[in-house]
Amino acid sequence: MTTSQATTDEPTVLRWEMLTKRQFDRIDRKNAVVLVTCSPLEVHGPHLPLGADALQGQALARRLLPHLPERHKSRVFLELPYIFTAADPLPHAGSLFFQPPTTVRVLTELGRSLAAQGFENVLVSNFHGSPRHFLAIEKACDKVSKERGIKMVCVFSVLLTRLTGGGSELYDALGDLPGVDKENLRGDTHGGLVETSQLLALHPEWIERDYADLPRRTVDIRLEELGREKPGAERGKPAGVLDMVKAFQAGLEFFRAETYAGAPAAASPELGEQILETLSKHGGQAVGEILDGTLPREAWHSPLWSKRFLFTNPFMVRFFNRVLHIPDGIA
Repeated sequence: MTTSQATTDEPTVLRWEMLTKRQFDRIDRKNAVVLVTCSPLEVHGPHLPLGADALQGQALARRLLPHLPERHKSRVFLELPYIFTAADPLPHAGSLFFQPPTTVRVLTELGRSLAAQGFENVLVSNFHGSPRHFLAIEKACDKVSKERGIKMVCVFSVLLTRLTGGGSELYDALGDLPGVDKENLRGDTHGGLVETSQLLALHPEWIERDYADLPRRTVDIRLEELGREKPGAERGKPAGVLDMVKAFQAGLEFFRAETYAGAPAAASPELGEQILETLSKHGGQAVGEILDGTLPREAWHSPLWSKRFLFTNPFMVRFFNRVLHIPDGIA
């Protein structure tokens, strides 16, 4: 379990909670990479498991490893249990809610603990698209990286920059996959085509089989039904603050009535494998550059990084909670 082991196509992944003290002490911590997923336990339609985001985040972290450059595959990858302190889950019973500053504190303390033990590379995975969540992860990673001189990075945020330009949809990145109707990717942000397909590929035994009967539902469809104007955000680009607030309001109202957004009926395990492979290839390339030191720190962030104060500052969090009537918990 050291970096002297032979390079293989399948990097070594060790689960932290299963190691003994002797096994742990044999790990070359300087060259090891710690993997941790921070995603919510949250309602994903009537058909997906509550741990959907965590399961997808863990899969992304593991599946990007074979796509790393060969020089990094001999490292030991040490996987922590997932952390579910996350902001802005769907406001339905079954979702667990935490404030963004809580996520910052938890991951900051985790990063400091890992750095104190000699770990220099920490990858935080995620599959929850709330800006208040992934910016909280970024803030903790940035703080620990600068404070302790290590590499602690939110992989999800790097992929947002590379694949969506800051939006929550994967229209451009996945629209050309065989068998995909691009229209089904519009508004597909939660428990729809993408997530149902990935979970069918990962854990089909945990999915309610009537997903194929669920109609396509999106925020825009509901606004059209109500005769209301859509938020004026341009696809593929970060929205302005006012447009983001309007979009957040529309989304919150939508998800108080609905439990998914997208077209789960169009999902398939075959498509799920293609999506996972596509995201993993991009993730492996990005992580390789991070480990090599060729991807500068300023590129470790999402396009919304410059607006992090609005989303993670405790005062602003309380302000927006009040303005948007976001509860402290789920009724």
